[in-house]
Amino acid sequence: MSVVLGPGEVSVEQAWAASFLARLPVRAQEQLRASAHEEEVFAGQNLYRELREPRFSVLIMVVNGLLRAYVTSPQGRQMVTRYWRPGELVGMTSVMRHGAPSGVDVVRQGTILRLDPLTFERLGRSDAQVAWTIAEELADRLIIGAEVRLPNAFGSVRVRLAWHLLELACEVDGEQVARVTQQDLADSIGSVREVVARALLTMSQDGLIARKGPAVVITDPDRMRLLAQSFTE
Repeated sequence: MSVVLGPGEVSVEQAWAASFLARLPVRAQEQLRASAHEEEVFAGQNLYRELREPRFSVLIMVVNGLLRAYVTSPQGRQMVTRYWRPGELVGMTSVMRHGAPSGVDVVRQGTILRLDPLTFERLGRSDAQVAWTIAEELADRLIIGAEVRLPNAFGSVRVRLAWHLLELACEVDGEQVARVTQQDLADSIGSVREVVARALLTMSQDGLIARKGPAVVITDPDRMRLLAQSFTE
């Protein structure tokens, strides 16, 4: 499938070069690319659901757009655990464990590159350099994951909202804009809309954000980043 690039979008080659896959041996990269295919994805589309039983593997590289990973409580409430951007590989856990502890869906329309998980697994098992590169990537993810989880686990509603808004924002006419509803934010942080609405109001009064129709404009990105990285305000 040939995908036409829009303003600000990148090609598969550019996304690949930005990913950890570019650190693999050339022969391994060639084998992965040979079985891969590009496809367009749309906002709200589910790419895979949580499945802890060892039944399947999915491996996706984000080319354009934004994906998110989520977990669901026994009561059916969802919480977003991370976002995936161009050049990032989604589904490595499912390849290692043949099941995924979290689901993944599309936040912003874009394109992905579907890779063959069986080829990825075979290369990891047979090539020490491939295996070590994968191990380095997984170690990096553990470190980044810990940095993200701490504020989201122990931070206030404002701290968690700041993190999500920064992750969701993209540049529009020189402004950092997040197109997201209060209900989506509530679902993302595991709260309710009324609590999120009050927190957004205080953030607006503090000069951190402004509402522009259905979108949230981050008016002070530096202070928002400090807030998102804090445990207390």
